[in-house]
Amino acid sequence: MNATVYHNLASPTGSERDSGLGEEQCAQRESWVLVQQASETGSAHRITIVGPGFVIGRHASSHLTIIDPTVSSRHAELVFVNDDLFVRDLNSTNGTLLNGRRIQNLTGLRPGDVLHFGSVMCTLQRSSDNKMTETVTADASSEALAQLQFDKLLKRPALRPYFQPIVKLSDHTRIGFEVLSRSFLIGLETPEKMFRVAEQRTSEVELSIVCRSEGLRVGEAIGNTMKFYLNTHPTELKSVRLFESLTTMRNEYPHTNIVLEVHEAAVTSTAFLRDLRKHVSDLQMELAYDDFGAGQARLKELFDVPPDVLKFDVKFINGLPFASAQQRSTIQQLLNIVRDLGVIPLAEGVETSEEAACCFELGFELAQGYLFGRAEAASHWAIH
Repeated sequence: MNATVYHNLASPTGSERDSGLGEEQCAQRESWVLVQQASETGSAHRITIVGPGFVIGRHASSHLTIIDPTVSSRHAELVFVNDDLFVRDLNSTNGTLLNGRRIQNLTGLRPGDVLHFGSVMCTLQRSSDNKMTETVTADASSEALAQLQFDKLLKRPALRPYFQPIVKLSDHTRIGFEVLSRSFLIGLETPEKMFRVAEQRTSEVELSIVCRSEGLRVGEAIGNTMKFYLNTHPTELKSVRLFESLTTMRNEYPHTNIVLEVHEAAVTSTAFLRDLRKHVSDLQMELAYDDFGAGQARLKELFDVPPDVLKFDVKFINGLPFASAQQRSTIQQLLNIVRDLGVIPLAEGVETSEEAACCFELGFELAQGYLFGRAEAASHWAIH
């Protein structure tokens, strides 16, 4: 049930008038607005923020009155400091959340921030923002639920791992699966949605670790003869926590064939990559570089720290049967370099038998894509 909202003040407060602020300053401050969904039909209140202090609470004297049992009488205050906007909690019972995290002190705000006063969600905008209010409010319910339910992904995993097959191009036999994560929680159904909320909470590393662990747990139903390709998040490549999580994972799954995928564009330190390569090898895992060539092909890292598997981005594969002789020759030269380094080349995004034939002819050894199977639940592959 949505909260009932009343906007009590349509003009600057007495304290603002007494502060000596000029009309130009007041107008500038009024360019900040809160957007709050008012009903299940998607209608919304746009509340102009005037100040210097703008109190939000259940009491009728508040600048913004929110009638909701989770909101305290004086819940929070928005404060202007020069031209910047800040928020502080007023010792409310249920707290004030900024982008999913409870605030403790005076905290700076920016357009697009999501504020929760108790369970009531508002989005902060500039009135000059060209985005339509309807666009914001259409996603408001799922956004609020996503924020409130996110902890379930970490404390009581609500993930649904899916497995996309990886095959040998020589005979199309399956040798492994890439593990992909979904969720049944509203607002957190896809990896993009999950990691967007995780980023707001600086919990990307924790979520990535849970995705790998849950993927292996569920993947046991497929059997231990397959290799499981597990993804990393770019944030993990800046912390030793990745090393610790891999050690824990190996202890929990001592006999599972694991290939760790690292996005080539996320690598910022060859030294870190070298340490990761050694750690992965010591744990009897393999290393794969993902989406090679999606941006600038990182040949230096490829030479300095060769992986076990190099996954060529889909842009090399799509339309390959119709590519010019020069394009094919360039790809073949890259494949020759890769094989000379002892690295196994894998073609991503293979969708047609013609693409598969071209990839095999050029020298790709492994492939994945819709031609060989979409990402499915473990139970699907356990019976095939």
